[in-house]
Amino acid sequence: MSNKGFTLIELLVVIAIIGILASIVLVTFPGAQDKAKDSRIISALAQARTSMVLIHDEDSAYTNLACSVLTDPCTCLNSDITPLCTDVAKNGGTFNVVVVGSAPNDLACISSPVNSGSGNFYCVDDSGVAKQTTAACVAATARCP
Repeated sequence: MSNKGFTLIELLVVIAIIGILASIVLVTFPGAQDKAKDSRIISALAQARTSMVLIHDEDSAYTNLACSVLTDPCTCLNSDITPLCTDVAKNGGTFNVVVVGSAPNDLACISSPVNSGSGNFYCVDDSGVAKQTTAACVAATARCP
């Protein structure tokens, strides 16, 4: 009579291997979540830059970029900006708007901290700049650093 099946040692080895693989996945998973949240923040700011240009074309000013609450829930003067501000807040960012000057020659910049790394920001401005920086928008010039 032949015995078919696994021995206790074989089962313990398989369980140990599964445990090691699971621990590797759990260690790398938080970094992937931060990168996904950063992608959402960057995408929202890129859309905000497009909306920024459209707002200026319609109103000849960036004053409608203003948001009264910069975290979730956001309340912005322009209905196109509100969901973008809310999306940034839901992903751990803060929707920072800087407007300098008066219409029609005013300047605008939007930035948010990102989750991966410390002190990193993503910044967009009305001149077409969109980049990751070490600081938020420069308040005096409404430009990305």
